[in-house]
Amino acid sequence: MPGAQLELPDDLIHRLDTWFDAVDLHVPSLSFAVFDRGGVLHHRGIGEFRLDGRGPSVGTIYRIASMSKSFCIACVLILEERGQVDLDEPVSTYVPEFPDFADTHGTPVPVTVRMLMTNCSGLPEDNAWADFHLGIARRELLSLLSRGLRYSEFPGCSYQYSNIGFAVLGLIVENVTGRPFIEFAETEMLGPLGLSHTHYSASDFHGEGPDGGAPEGIAHGYSTFDSGATWLERPFVGTGALACAGSIFSTLGDIARWSAWLSSAFDPGNVDDSVLSRAQRRRMQRIHTAIAADDRVQRPTLLNVGYGMGLIVEQDSRFGTFAQHSGGLPGFGSNMRWHVDSGVGVVLFTNTEGQKTARWTMELLEAVLSGIDVPAREITLWPETAQAARRVDEAVLGRASIAECADLFSPNVLSDAPADVRDARIHKLIEGAGGLLDAGEAGRLEDRLSWSASAAQVVWRIPCRNGGVQGRLEMTEVSPPRIQRVEIEKAFEDGSGDPDLMTHHFRPLIPR
Repeated sequence: MPGAQLELPDDLIHRLDTWFDAVDLHVPSLSFAVFDRGGVLHHRGIGEFRLDGRGPSVGTIYRIASMSKSFCIACVLILEERGQVDLDEPVSTYVPEFPDFADTHGTPVPVTVRMLMTNCSGLPEDNAWADFHLGIARRELLSLLSRGLRYSEFPGCSYQYSNIGFAVLGLIVENVTGRPFIEFAETEMLGPLGLSHTHYSASDFHGEGPDGGAPEGIAHGYSTFDSGATWLERPFVGTGALACAGSIFSTLGDIARWSAWLSSAFDPGNVDDSVLSRAQRRRMQRIHTAIAADDRVQRPTLLNVGYGMGLIVEQDSRFGTFAQHSGGLPGFGSNMRWHVDSGVGVVLFTNTEGQKTARWTMELLEAVLSGIDVPAREITLWPETAQAARRVDEAVLGRASIAECADLFSPNVLSDAPADVRDARIHKLIEGAGGLLDAGEAGRLEDRLSWSASAAQVVWRIPCRNGGVQGRLEMTEVSPPRIQRVEIEKAFEDGSGDPDLMTHHFRPLIPR
């Protein structure tokens, strides 16, 4: 990956470094990093990761628990891409011991691989049970499946977070490949991606960490029952058949690299389809199963939230789409979160459970995005969209009839409103805004673009003396594209074009 692309301003760095000064923290240590697609931009470590006086560095190893699930999903998608797994096949096709759901009449209703991957299998949430069963043996997991599972919802209908469902995905990887899940993940994915400080067991680290040796570089987990007055060290929960659901140990740097690789699927300049294609990585970061009201993810600016594949996907009214996932085990808490379009993100580790890690990364990331003025999305217009906007803009600024652009119109445009009617409306609107600025004051169209909902649509400012006028057009999808809607209209005072749409935070770009 390239070097870090962004430079954080000094005032923002100061704000990040002092962020937790006013927070009543009850953690032995907290460590977070801000990153972009090029790497870590800033790190801050607080406290002691072994209660021995040493503060955490970017290379300190923490257990990331359920953040492991996106790694599991990527392994299954690799096999789908190779033609070895069909996501719409019943799970029992690949794991015969898996019990299908039966309705009230006893009719079997197959649970598909996709349902497990998108947390809508009908299996109930099982976090408390799973925390103490990460080390379960494969044969014991198969025995549990053979004895039957209880379903609390009809398969495919609603969101429920099932750890045992992810464990079954691990079995699918093993049964299809004939290899242990961890071996497949490390050789087919972690190694090729350069995630050399990411392993499923503490014993797999050799000579890593801030002090050079794995035992010294791995954070210990702790619990408190008296608000941090005393700490109880927690042994590492074992690594077994549920490893794919929550066993990974990693560093801030490696998780930043993992998150950047996932978000790079949305980078128009990226052409890397090795390991796993961009199309598959994008599937992981879009909503497949809606999540109902849940105080773990709610906030005033949240428009939609749902489970993707191994990731929670949030659509925010200001910033657009975020992907994120938390992790929690006795002694550890974590969250990784990134802005899908820009790839700017935050990852945060603690070595105790029950912390507000998802809330903290949300607040930190929103502060970073605001501090560097990141739009919700950057949309590169079609060349035809840009050219159409330029022609309409030139006609308006030249006080010509809109009919000058008729060769670009879809047949409906002048049928919806004749040219003379449109011209009269435009004249009245512009005169009411104090008239057009002189040609030398108008500025380039590129500098007057306001927002866009897609490459086929754009809104831009018309340079009037009192402001408040904008152009808006939409293109058809047929080739060659034609203008199907064009309006010169009153703009909202904030220049957004439509305060009810988050699209006014979508930044249009004219292609070079």
